[in-house]
Amino acid sequence: MKPAPLSAHASAHPDAEQTVSTLRLTIDAHAIGMVIPPNAVFDGTLKIDFGVVIYGTFRGTLECSKGTVIIAPGAHFSGRLTAERIAVAGKVGDPAKAAKDSALLIASEDLQIGDGADIHAVIRAPLFNIPMGAKTNSSVIKSMLGTKAG
Repeated sequence: MKPAPLSAHASAHPDAEQTVSTLRLTIDAHAIGMVIPPNAVFDGTLKIDFGVVIYGTFRGTLECSKGTVIIAPGAHFSGRLTAERIAVAGKVGDPAKAAKDSALLIASEDLQIGDGADIHAVIRAPLFNIPMGAKTNSSVIKSMLGTKAG
């Protein structure tokens, strides 16, 4: 099953304030097994075999062997993140540091970036898309990491 995309859409309603970034996800499609809630702060190392949605702050190392790691709008991630799939709609890294010292995102399958994302990191993934509205001060490396020959 292919995971649902991170996408942006504009509301046709006349009262709509702005384009809204949305994360369309299901627990099954992204193998979500954990949520870091808003206002929560995680410092340290976490090794898991399921996806996670970060609404709060994560500082450290996150190794996700299966599923998607979603950095939701309003969330902040700094450190090293490895996962099959990564979706970013929040903030990654610290602009006061060099991107290579701020954060490292490594996706073995794909990395999706939302319109409102603010990324200051090194990004490594075989597939990725950077939309016009995203803020990036990053080194982007397209890699064959995790791709399957067939």
